[in-house]
Amino acid sequence: MEQLYAESSVKQKTTGKVIFLKTVLIIGVILLFAIGFLSGISLLVVLSIAAIIGLIWYWPRFKVEWEYVFCDGQLDFDQILGGEKRKTKRRIELEDADVIVPMDSHRMDGYRHLPVIDYSSLRQEVVKYGIVIRLEGKEDKTVLVFEPGKKMLDMIQSKFPEKTEIAK
Repeated sequence: MEQLYAESSVKQKTTGKVIFLKTVLIIGVILLFAIGFLSGISLLVVLSIAAIIGLIWYWPRFKVEWEYVFCDGQLDFDQILGGEKRKTKRRIELEDADVIVPMDSHRMDGYRHLPVIDYSSLRQEVVKYGIVIRLEGKEDKTVLVFEPGKKMLDMIQSKFPEKTEIAK
C-alpha cells in the first residue's frame, strides 16, 4: 500500500512587535557601545562587544518559517529559525481531530471559543485552516491554525473525508 506524504512550508510575516524588538535591541547595543567607549570604563567596553556578538548571533532567529509534514494521518508542525535551525513544535494524529476546515467555515462556529495556537504565516490574505483537537495532557480542545498546500489538503481529505472541508 502506498503511503500518503506531503509537505508544505510558509514564511512568517514580520510583525510590528518583532520590528519594535529589533529596534530596541539595536538602540540598546549602540547606547551601551557609546557609553562604554566615551566613559572609558573597560567593563562597559567588554559588555558592549559581548552585546554586539550576541545580537549578531541572535539576529537570524527573527526569521521564522513553518513547515507542515503530513504522512499517513500524522501531521508535524516544524519551526525553522533563521533558515537553518529546525524544531518540531507539535505532532498530531488527525484521526483524533474533530474537524479540519477553513477558519472562516461555518463548521468552525462551534469552536470559536477555544484557545488557538497559530502555526501560520500571520498574513490576512491567505486561507488558513483550523484543526480542532484535544492535545495530549490538556483537558480542553484547541484550534491549531495552519496553511496547508493543495496536495496536502487533497491527501488529508482523501484520508479523512468526513472531517475535512476544502475552501472554494
